[in-house]
Amino acid sequence: MNRADQDPEERRSRGRDIMTPERMARLRDSFAQVSSEPRALATRFYHELFTAAPALRSLFPADMTSLQGHFEAALALVVRNLEDVSVLQESLRDLGVLHVHWGAKPQDYFVVRDALVRAIRSASSSWTEELEADWLRAIAAIAAPMLQGAAVHTAMVAEEMAGDDSGE
Repeated sequence: MNRADQDPEERRSRGRDIMTPERMARLRDSFAQVSSEPRALATRFYHELFTAAPALRSLFPADMTSLQGHFEAALALVVRNLEDVSVLQESLRDLGVLHVHWGAKPQDYFVVRDALVRAIRSASSSWTEELEADWLRAIAAIAAPMLQGAAVHTAMVAEEMAGDDSGE
């Protein structure tokens, strides 16, 4: 069955419930705890990221202040929309395209995921394996559409190149 043949309600609900209400509550509580001090989570995250992958530092501006604010606001937006992350799909795909332009590669998403989990874990006073699984699931819900956007953009560039007759 192709996507067009699916019930519209079924298509809409596929992107909505990334987790149970209990998991969403745990994530929200965790996020409130680790984001209570402005820029602290972002500072921890970027420290973890650049420690794990120093080569990625060159993809970022020297002054991270503005980017840290954007990072925390974006993460807060996702946490607020856990019931229906499908409302963020288009924006996340667009963000994936931007990351291609900034030099991000698909494998970088794994490094980012792990750095974010380490940053949250280090700021949490009540970390559990269950909470880690919740965060991994939420991060995957963010990364998947970003990677889809990046892939579609890359495919469009390939199509453009294949159709470009100027090389003949």
